[in-house]
Amino acid sequence: MIKFWIIAILIFIPSTYILSKFTLKENRKETGERIWRYGNGRSTYWRILTLCSFGITAVIMLIFYWIGISIV
Repeated sequence: MIKFWIIAILIFIPSTYILSKFTLKENRKETGERIWRYGNGRSTYWRILTLCSFGITAVIMLIFYWIGISIV
């Protein structure tokens, strides 16, 4: 079970980093500086980014399982 969590974390962290590098500046510019700083722009962005990274991690783990790579 520890192997599963280590692999999941090693997929989740880089996918979050890569997605944030591609989308952070554009989203910040699109929502506006005031909403980003004072409103809920930041929390909404990070919530959606985390869910997308979780989805990417789940898909990659399912592909590993489907191929036959032992993750458990």
